[in-house]
Amino acid sequence: MRRLSDVKLRTSVILLLVSTIMVTLAIVGSSILAVMIGRIHEESRARVTAGAADIASRVEFFLGNIQARVELAATAYRLAPEQALRTVLDGARQPPLTAIYVIGSDGRLVAASIAGASEARTGELAGIDLTDYPYFRRTIERGEAIWSDQHLSAVTGTVTLGLAEPVGDGSVIIAELPLATLLDISRTARDSGRLDYWVVDSNGEIVADTGALSSGRLNLYTHPLLAAVRTGTPPPDRATFGDTDYHVAASYSRALGWLFIGRIPAGLKNPDVREIVTIVLAGFVGSVLVGLLLAPFWARGIVQPLQAVAMRANQIARGERPTVWPKGNIAELNRLSTDLETMADAIAGREEDLRRLNDELEDRVALRTDELKRSNHELSAALEIVKKAKDELIQSEKLAALGRLVSGVAHELNTPLGNGRLAITGLGDRLARFEASLVDGLLRTELDGFVESVRTSIRIAESNLGRASQLIGSFKQVAADRAGSRRRRFQVREVIEEVLLTLSPSLRGRPIDVQVDVPDDLQMDSYPGELGQALTNLVENAVLHAFTDRDHGTLVITTEAVPPGFVRVRLRDDGVGMTPAVARRAFDPFFTTTLGKGGTGLGLYIAHNAIANVLGGSIALQTASGQGAAFDLLVPLEAPSQPAAQA
Repeated sequence: MRRLSDVKLRTSVILLLVSTIMVTLAIVGSSILAVMIGRIHEESRARVTAGAADIASRVEFFLGNIQARVELAATAYRLAPEQALRTVLDGARQPPLTAIYVIGSDGRLVAASIAGASEARTGELAGIDLTDYPYFRRTIERGEAIWSDQHLSAVTGTVTLGLAEPVGDGSVIIAELPLATLLDISRTARDSGRLDYWVVDSNGEIVADTGALSSGRLNLYTHPLLAAVRTGTPPPDRATFGDTDYHVAASYSRALGWLFIGRIPAGLKNPDVREIVTIVLAGFVGSVLVGLLLAPFWARGIVQPLQAVAMRANQIARGERPTVWPKGNIAELNRLSTDLETMADAIAGREEDLRRLNDELEDRVALRTDELKRSNHELSAALEIVKKAKDELIQSEKLAALGRLVSGVAHELNTPLGNGRLAITGLGDRLARFEASLVDGLLRTELDGFVESVRTSIRIAESNLGRASQLIGSFKQVAADRAGSRRRRFQVREVIEEVLLTLSPSLRGRPIDVQVDVPDDLQMDSYPGELGQALTNLVENAVLHAFTDRDHGTLVITTEAVPPGFVRVRLRDDGVGMTPAVARRAFDPFFTTTLGKGGTGLGLYIAHNAIANVLGGSIALQTASGQGAAFDLLVPLEAPSQPAAQA
């Protein structure tokens, strides 16, 4: 990682002071914002809840007065004579009502009073058929007063609100008032311009809106807020309209079937939140600017004494010795100055001691150098002797193995050669008796017996001499391969069989079952002598160590081709196995568990060298105490062109 450029102490102190101010103000400002914004949100929720209830009560009170006036007009209408009907309706139609009219039991308009309408216009309306007027029908069916949702008036032709009141004789009196009346009531209840209201009819249509959010036609019937009210579940306290999030509260009027919704913008759209955020940001920026102006003056008082002390320390580093050490108003810097002065005196004293010790050390180094040269010469000579001894021991071990091989082969040859000799000797005796019979006279049975004995003797001699010839040929091949490390192409199965054949005297008489599973077509271009040497040592190691004090055992030899271009030879026994400590040192030279009992500790070492340095492969050991041992030889099918020098 690239190191940042060095920063001057003065700059570092200024940055420290400014960053401290900024972090402090950020933490304090964030805490203030968290508390204040939370409080504003709580106040907003409380305000919209109270506002919704207040506007609902105001509108219900206002509409209640209207309903009382219409009921009074209905009573006066029933009692007044026919010629006084227009006067009764004109008296009842006071602001904010824009129209009041009576529909007879036959559904025709009987009389009407319309604000701003002429007598002619009023006369034209008399007698029109309003049978299908929905509020007329609903009032007749229910027999009670009904407030309408906003609708298009059949009399004035404007969008209005209406109250239908049954008169009692099948007639209905209907009073209409403009939507602006509810809007004026809602605006009167607004709180400092931050709280807006919706008055929503039973169809979800907004009857009145104090803000500009529903300036277009807006229906809230499917909004979650109205859905919660319709289903009787608690309504949400936050809702989104357009792209603005609001604190909302709803108050439902069962008498009117309308919903009164109060709303205040949430988040940064809320003026109170914007105000507190602006105040905190202004305080933060102002404090940072003041800190930037004052920080250099604060830093100067700290940096100047420290720079003076640092300059004295630099003089000490250059080998100089300051005479005057600065003092200031900061206790820690004064203590540092005193400690550096003491350190400078100590360094000067120690430099003198070091000069004296250096002179003595040079003499000691020269003396020790001579001693080390002599010791190195002696060690080199000893190492050379050890190397020669190791080579001689390895060669001796190889020769001993070959000697054991020769001894075994010679012992093995005694049996077939002795049997062949006995067969020839017996044949000679039989020939002498046959010659004697020729002098006295030869019978047919004697001739047949002589021929049969000759045939038997020849068969015995041929079989045993063939066995001896096979042993000698195998021994010659193994001996030649090991003596000359000849590279040639050979069958792996042949090498393994030759090794087992030469080891047959050692295996005979032992309770060891040797099983071989080797493909006939597996060929190598390598050094059969070194491979045979390694296999011989591994088999002899198993015979010597794996089946100690055992009355039976199994040694399995398997091979398989391993892509790309390798062969794996595995020797696995079910013997006593090795402990972890023995397994870690199994291939070390001169390590043996039978020291003093004929073991040299070179068998596995020689096998390892043959596999690794000549054949270019590797050998691995898998074992556990009481679970046998397995040696895995991974050898290339084609040996390296120049085998490594053997250790």
